[in-house]
Amino acid sequence: MVVVGYKRNSACTDGAELLVKRPENGDIICAESPVPPQFSIATEAQGDSVGTCPKKAFLLLRVGSAPATRVDDDAIGRAFASRTSDIQVEGEGTVIRLLPDDQNGPRHQRFIVQLASGQTLLITHNIDIAPRINGLEVGDSVRFNGEYVWNAKGGVIHWTHHDPQGRHVTGWVAHNSKTYK
Repeated sequence: MVVVGYKRNSACTDGAELLVKRPENGDIICAESPVPPQFSIATEAQGDSVGTCPKKAFLLLRVGSAPATRVDDDAIGRAFASRTSDIQVEGEGTVIRLLPDDQNGPRHQRFIVQLASGQTLLITHNIDIAPRINGLEVGDSVRFNGEYVWNAKGGVIHWTHHDPQGRHVTGWVAHNSKTYK
Protein backbone atom coordinates (compact mmCIF):
# COMPACT_ATOMS: atom_id res chain seq x y z
CA MET A 1 0.00 0.00 0.00
CA VAL A 2 1.08 3.56 -0.57
CA VAL A 3 0.27 6.88 0.96
CA VAL A 4 -1.70 8.85 -1.59
CA GLY A 5 -2.64 12.48 -1.98
CA TYR A 6 -5.79 13.24 -3.90
CA LYS A 7 -4.62 16.53 -5.35
CA ARG A 8 -1.34 17.09 -7.16
CA ASN A 9 1.35 18.40 -4.81
CA SER A 10 -0.56 17.32 -1.71
CA ALA A 11 1.76 17.42 1.26
CA CYS A 12 1.69 16.82 4.97
CA THR A 13 2.36 19.82 7.21
CA ASP A 14 6.07 19.03 7.43
CA GLY A 15 6.30 19.47 3.65
CA ALA A 16 6.75 15.77 2.83
CA GLU A 17 5.47 15.08 -0.68
CA LEU A 18 2.93 12.35 -1.10
CA LEU A 19 2.73 10.00 -4.06
CA VAL A 20 -0.06 11.27 -6.27
CA LYS A 21 -2.07 8.62 -8.09
CA ARG A 22 -5.61 7.61 -8.78
CA PRO A 23 -6.82 6.10 -5.47
CA GLU A 24 -8.05 2.51 -5.24
CA ASN A 25 -9.76 0.46 -2.55
CA GLY A 26 -7.34 -0.32 0.26
CA ASP A 27 -5.06 2.67 -0.34
CA ILE A 28 -3.82 4.70 2.60
CA ILE A 29 -4.29 8.46 2.67
CA CYS A 30 -2.59 10.99 4.91
CA ALA A 31 -5.02 12.45 7.44
CA GLU A 32 -4.11 15.92 6.21
CA SER A 33 -5.05 15.15 2.61
CA PRO A 34 -8.69 15.48 1.51
CA VAL A 35 -10.71 12.29 1.09
CA PRO A 36 -11.30 11.79 -2.65
CA PRO A 37 -14.89 11.95 -3.90
CA GLN A 38 -16.67 8.56 -3.83
CA PHE A 39 -14.34 7.24 -1.09
CA SER A 40 -14.78 6.95 2.65
CA ILE A 41 -12.42 6.32 5.55
CA ALA A 42 -12.60 2.69 6.67
CA THR A 43 -10.19 2.81 9.62
CA GLU A 44 -7.04 4.48 10.89
CA ALA A 45 -3.86 2.96 9.44
CA GLN A 46 -1.39 1.62 11.97
CA GLY A 47 2.25 0.58 12.09
CA ASP A 48 4.13 0.27 8.81
CA SER A 49 0.90 0.87 6.88
CA VAL A 50 1.21 4.64 7.36
CA GLY A 51 4.09 4.65 4.86
CA THR A 52 5.74 8.04 4.52
CA CYS A 53 3.03 10.03 6.29
CA PRO A 54 4.63 11.41 9.47
CA LYS A 55 1.34 11.65 11.34
CA LYS A 56 -2.01 9.91 11.13
CA ALA A 57 -3.19 8.06 8.01
CA PHE A 58 -6.44 6.32 7.02
CA LEU A 59 -7.48 3.33 4.92
CA LEU A 60 -9.77 4.26 2.00
CA LEU A 61 -12.72 2.30 0.63
CA ARG A 62 -14.85 3.25 -2.38
CA VAL A 63 -18.35 4.19 -1.20
CA GLY A 64 -20.75 1.32 -1.94
CA SER A 65 -17.99 -1.18 -2.71
CA ALA A 66 -17.94 -2.96 0.63
CA PRO A 67 -19.89 -6.21 0.82
CA ALA A 68 -22.89 -6.36 3.15
CA THR A 69 -20.91 -8.17 5.85
CA ARG A 70 -18.53 -5.21 6.07
CA VAL A 71 -21.15 -2.57 6.89
CA ASP A 72 -20.90 -3.09 10.63
CA ASP A 73 -17.12 -3.37 10.42
CA ASP A 74 -17.15 0.12 8.86
CA ALA A 75 -18.94 1.42 11.97
CA ILE A 76 -16.21 -0.16 14.10
CA GLY A 77 -13.55 1.47 11.90
CA ARG A 78 -15.21 4.87 12.29
CA ALA A 79 -15.42 4.41 16.08
CA PHE A 80 -11.72 3.54 16.15
CA ALA A 81 -10.75 6.50 13.95
CA SER A 82 -12.76 8.92 16.10
CA ARG A 83 -11.72 7.29 19.41
CA THR A 84 -15.36 6.67 20.32
CA SER A 85 -16.27 4.26 23.12
CA ASP A 86 -19.35 2.70 24.65
CA ILE A 87 -21.28 2.07 21.43
CA GLN A 88 -23.09 -1.14 20.50
CA VAL A 89 -21.59 -2.72 17.38
CA GLU A 90 -21.89 -5.89 15.34
CA GLY A 91 -19.18 -7.37 13.19
CA GLU A 92 -17.33 -10.40 11.93
CA GLY A 93 -13.69 -11.37 12.11
CA THR A 94 -11.13 -14.14 12.05
CA VAL A 95 -9.60 -15.34 15.31
CA ILE A 96 -5.87 -14.57 15.14
CA ARG A 97 -4.91 -15.23 18.76
CA LEU A 98 -6.34 -17.03 21.78
CA LEU A 99 -5.48 -15.51 25.16
CA PRO A 100 -5.70 -16.99 28.66
CA ASP A 101 -8.98 -16.38 30.48
CA ASP A 102 -9.09 -13.24 32.61
CA GLN A 103 -9.59 -14.54 36.15
CA ASN A 104 -9.69 -11.15 37.92
CA GLY A 105 -13.26 -10.34 38.92
CA PRO A 106 -15.84 -11.84 36.57
CA ARG A 107 -14.13 -14.46 34.37
CA HIS A 108 -13.74 -13.63 30.68
CA GLN A 109 -12.76 -15.77 27.71
CA ARG A 110 -10.42 -13.58 25.66
CA PHE A 111 -9.33 -13.72 22.04
CA ILE A 112 -8.24 -11.34 19.29
CA VAL A 113 -10.03 -11.12 15.96
CA GLN A 114 -9.01 -9.37 12.78
CA LEU A 115 -11.70 -7.68 10.71
CA ALA A 116 -11.69 -7.73 6.90
CA SER A 117 -10.37 -4.15 7.08
CA GLY A 118 -7.28 -5.37 8.94
CA GLN A 119 -8.31 -3.77 12.23
CA THR A 120 -7.87 -6.01 15.28
CA LEU A 121 -10.18 -6.26 18.29
CA LEU A 122 -9.91 -7.91 21.68
CA ILE A 123 -13.10 -9.81 22.47
CA THR A 124 -13.75 -10.29 26.21
CA HIS A 125 -16.64 -12.73 26.63
CA ASN A 126 -17.98 -13.01 30.19
CA ILE A 127 -18.09 -16.75 31.01
CA ASP A 128 -19.62 -16.21 34.45
CA ILE A 129 -22.81 -15.07 32.66
CA ALA A 130 -22.64 -16.71 29.22
CA PRO A 131 -21.37 -20.13 28.16
CA ARG A 132 -17.75 -20.55 27.06
CA ILE A 133 -17.28 -20.63 23.28
CA ASN A 134 -16.33 -24.28 22.78
CA GLY A 135 -13.77 -25.38 20.21
CA LEU A 136 -12.62 -21.86 19.35
CA GLU A 137 -9.38 -21.97 17.35
CA VAL A 138 -7.06 -19.59 15.53
CA GLY A 139 -8.37 -19.17 11.98
CA ASP A 140 -12.04 -19.57 12.96
CA SER A 141 -14.60 -17.02 11.83
CA VAL A 142 -16.80 -15.41 14.51
CA ARG A 143 -19.61 -12.89 14.39
CA PHE A 144 -20.19 -10.74 17.43
CA ASN A 145 -22.45 -8.11 18.92
CA GLY A 146 -21.24 -6.12 21.90
CA GLU A 147 -20.09 -2.80 23.26
CA TYR A 148 -17.01 -1.24 21.63
CA VAL A 149 -14.39 0.49 23.79
CA TRP A 150 -11.57 2.35 22.02
CA ASN A 151 -7.89 1.62 22.60
CA ALA A 152 -4.80 2.25 20.48
CA LYS A 153 -4.55 -1.41 19.44
CA GLY A 154 -7.95 -1.43 17.69
CA GLY A 155 -10.43 -1.64 20.53
CA VAL A 156 -12.18 -4.03 22.89
CA ILE A 157 -15.59 -5.64 22.51
CA HIS A 158 -17.33 -6.59 25.75
CA TRP A 159 -20.95 -7.14 26.84
CA THR A 160 -21.14 -10.12 24.45
CA HIS A 161 -23.79 -11.70 26.70
CA HIS A 162 -27.23 -11.02 28.15
CA ASP A 163 -27.65 -8.71 31.13
CA PRO A 164 -29.21 -10.66 34.02
CA GLN A 165 -30.64 -7.37 35.33
CA GLY A 166 -32.10 -6.39 31.94
CA ARG A 167 -30.50 -2.92 31.81
CA HIS A 168 -28.08 -3.46 28.90
CA VAL A 169 -28.54 -4.54 25.30
CA THR A 170 -28.00 -8.29 24.89
CA GLY A 171 -24.78 -9.07 23.08
CA TRP A 172 -23.57 -12.37 21.64
CA VAL A 173 -20.80 -14.27 19.87
CA ALA A 174 -21.65 -16.70 17.04
CA HIS A 175 -19.25 -19.53 16.22
CA ASN A 176 -19.83 -22.67 14.15
CA SER A 177 -23.59 -22.03 13.83
CA LYS A 178 -24.04 -21.63 17.59
CA THR A 179 -24.78 -18.35 19.39
CA TYR A 180 -23.34 -17.72 22.87
CA LYS A 181 -25.10 -15.10 24.98
